[in-house]
Amino acid sequence: MTIDELAREYEGQYKIICARMDGLKPLLCVYRGEDLILLRRKLKIYYDMACECKRISSLLSRYYDEEECYD
Repeated sequence: MTIDELAREYEGQYKIICARMDGLKPLLCVYRGEDLILLRRKLKIYYDMACECKRISSLLSRYYDEEECYD
């Protein structure tokens, strides 16, 4: 697997996690009490995971660009 393929894989995971979050967001209006707290916690974890996937994808896709600067 190349670095570019790995970057695309992380981008794909980012999109999957975002789709999961979009599916859960309507429940924020429905849930109450402890269920709402658990849902918010789950959404926060998904959000953190999505941000990390996006960051890693960006780093990997720019890997060769930064390498050329040092040559």
